[in-house]
Amino acid sequence: MKAMKALVTQSYEWGAPIEGFVKTGAITAKDYKEITGDTYEAGTSTSVEKPKA
Repeated sequence: MKAMKALVTQSYEWGAPIEGFVKTGAITAKDYKEITGDTYEAGTSTSVEKPKA
């Protein structure tokens, strides 16, 4: 789990949204708070939309 948290931290530092990692159980809400400084709230999303063809 330590390696996953490191991966998610790096992704966050590069500007990627990481809420999905909490939703899938890859990291905990506590990990999210440690990484971002924000409290994870289920149901919020900053996902990137795919362009329409």
